Amino acid sequence: MPYFTSLAQKYAMSDNFHQSVNGGTGANHIMFGHADMIYFSDTYGNAAVPPNGTQVFGGTPDAGIVHQIENPNPAPGTNNWYTEDGYGAGGNGGFAPPYQTNPVSGGGSYSDCSDPGQPGVKPILDYLKNIRIHPNCEPGHYYLLNNYNPGYFGNGKNAYTDTNPSNTPFTIPPSTRKSIGDSLNERNISWKYYGDQ
Repeated sequence: MPYFTSLAQKYAMSDNFHQSVNGGTGANHIMFGHADMIYFSDTYGNAAVPPNGTQVFGGTPDAGIVHQIENPNPAPGTNNWYTEDGYGAGGNGGFAPPYQTNPVSGGGSYSDCSDPGQPGVKPILDYLKNIRIHPNCEPGHYYLLNNYNPGYFGNGKNAYTDTNPSNTPFTIPPSTRKSIGDSLNERNISWKYYGDQ
């Protein structure tokens, strides 16, 4: 035990770290890897509006309508469910076989946190202003709040454009935002990151 303690004291970064964002694991992994949040973008890295009321995976058994913009307003008749929140439903969701062939739906996990007119944003902006914290949300940028799959598979292939039934449309599009790994690579510093996929 003393040996492992000494390793942690000498080499571990943020060993009292709990989470970067009050959100899902996916958003926390992004913050950990980029020291910033990433936003939904097109194939060129430009800010874009996520699919919302849009059919995805057309021509496959999983084809369905997704609403990927968060709406944390209470769902009618519930006490702890939201109008559009979380990972979405149907499709395989990235899990092991047997594959589901239900149409995909839902998926709200992005928010334009600069716009107080977006569902759920104004109370958060008011609270942050009250405690003198600037939200740093760029107008027209939809930031991930919850859990989506990474934009690339471990083999380097684009996961966002993959329509295989074992994949899910609830995947982050590839980003051009520089990560901590990119910065380390530029300086020829070796590193490893261990995580799912």
